[in-house]
Amino acid sequence: MDIILLDTIRNLGDLGDLVSVKPGYARNYLIPQKLAVPATDEARAKVAERRKELAKMADERLKSARARSELATRTITLTRKVANEEGHLFGSVTPQDIAELLTTGDVTIERSEVAMPDGPIKEIGAYEIEVILHSEVQFTVAVEVLAEE
Repeated sequence: MDIILLDTIRNLGDLGDLVSVKPGYARNYLIPQKLAVPATDEARAKVAERRKELAKMADERLKSARARSELATRTITLTRKVANEEGHLFGSVTPQDIAELLTTGDVTIERSEVAMPDGPIKEIGAYEIEVILHSEVQFTVAVEVLAEE
């Protein structure tokens, strides 16, 4: 499926680029997130007209992401109940848990911005979690999971 990008997307393209992606990726993620529009003649004309406006909006999102990155906490510690002697947890530590701990009065981190490619944390220990605020702005958070007394 051909789409026109409304923002720069890592490993895909820049603002205003015409790219071809799988239909599900376009329908389920890019279009609902307002990161792209279907590539029609009408859309091409509108994007060409709005390119300056879209570039300005993309620049504002980038500045906002950089400001949030500078204010964000880089280390968090949390405690969980342990199921056995090997350190397995009852339940797990999810991106939602980490996003809630990173969110402060100045900075809001969304669950979707917390990258955990190996899945939720299920054992006590120290972990490095990547937070992706923008395709150009990401940082690592040190997460330490301790056993609850």
